[in-house]
Amino acid sequence: MRVELCCALCGESQHLTKLPSYKIWACQGCWDEAANGWPQAAEPTLFQALAIQGLLIPDRNTMGLLPRDYAPPSDYAL
Repeated sequence: MRVELCCALCGESQHLTKLPSYKIWACQGCWDEAANGWPQAAEPTLFQALAIQGLLIPDRNTMGLLPRDYAPPSDYAL
């Protein structure tokens, strides 16, 4: 059985990259769109991905957006 991967944000199935911090797949278009932080429309998906891992929501950047790259604190027990 083959599992088709797709972007967790838009459903695109090409040019995917696994986001190690959120542990979801994102297409190049969504990644590029989030250059200054993830758009608010992406937040429900990102919140769910963090909740599944038991991670806290990261601090927002200076633009009020979730950071594109996120690493939990080094003392956070994963």
